[in-house]
Amino acid sequence: MKKGLLGGITLGAIILVTLLCAIVCIERVPVGYEGVVYSMNGGATGETIGQGWHLVAPTKKIKLFTIGNEQLVLTKDKREGSKNDDSFRVSTSDDATIAISFQMSYRFDPENLVDTYKRFKGMDGEDIVERRVRAVMKSKVSEITTDYSLMDIYSGNRSEINHKVTEYLDKEFGKAFGMEVLDASIIDVHPDKQLRKTINNRVEALQKKQQAQAEQETAKVEAETALIKAKNEAEIAITKAQAEAEANKLKADSITPELIQMKEAEARLKHGWVEVNGVNAVVKEK
Repeated sequence: MKKGLLGGITLGAIILVTLLCAIVCIERVPVGYEGVVYSMNGGATGETIGQGWHLVAPTKKIKLFTIGNEQLVLTKDKREGSKNDDSFRVSTSDDATIAISFQMSYRFDPENLVDTYKRFKGMDGEDIVERRVRAVMKSKVSEITTDYSLMDIYSGNRSEINHKVTEYLDKEFGKAFGMEVLDASIIDVHPDKQLRKTINNRVEALQKKQQAQAEQETAKVEAETALIKAKNEAEIAITKAQAEAEANKLKADSITPELIQMKEAEARLKHGWVEVNGVNAVVKEK
């Protein structure tokens, strides 16, 4: 009886310990993430594990890195994605600065996760983004915007700027953080009161310039049209005069002595005595 009870207790204890070990040792890697396995004694083991549930030794842990598309959103209004006002200022080619809202789609390169983990001394992907990437990103974006004017960023071809920012961040963050930048975009601009006044003045000046250019173009077209019309009328007059001259020449060339004599003969037969002056018959009474 006692032996059976002792055996049952022992079996129960073994099952309980097994369950506790399973609970402690099971690690879950969410969808879109990959885990770097590290030893609590010796650092990274060089092993990575994909999404799903994994049994990991008690002396080992994992650090998660996103390998799916992740977004970092830095906006002025928390309704747009940020917890607070995370907008930041960038410089322009005309020595202005303007606050922008920005978003970046990224992922960590799964081929370099272990090296990235070692480089940042045990930080996981989220820590790297929050503590390192955010701070560096602001200055890197500004390095691109300094090639563009305030008006380019405010109302110009922003797609070109976003394309160059994406290429630059992908190159820089690939080297620095083992990260691929899939897309980076200025999604809004936030000029202060004084800067908005400056922008409005520039917009007004640009509109006046465009209006003046349009008026100049209209005047140019009208002048060219008048010139073409005058040339056409002159050519028509010349052509008409040439035609009349040629007709007169042909008419004069056609009056021969024989024609005059023939006209005189015809007239005498019909009217009596006549004299022919050119091709016209003059009747005279005899």
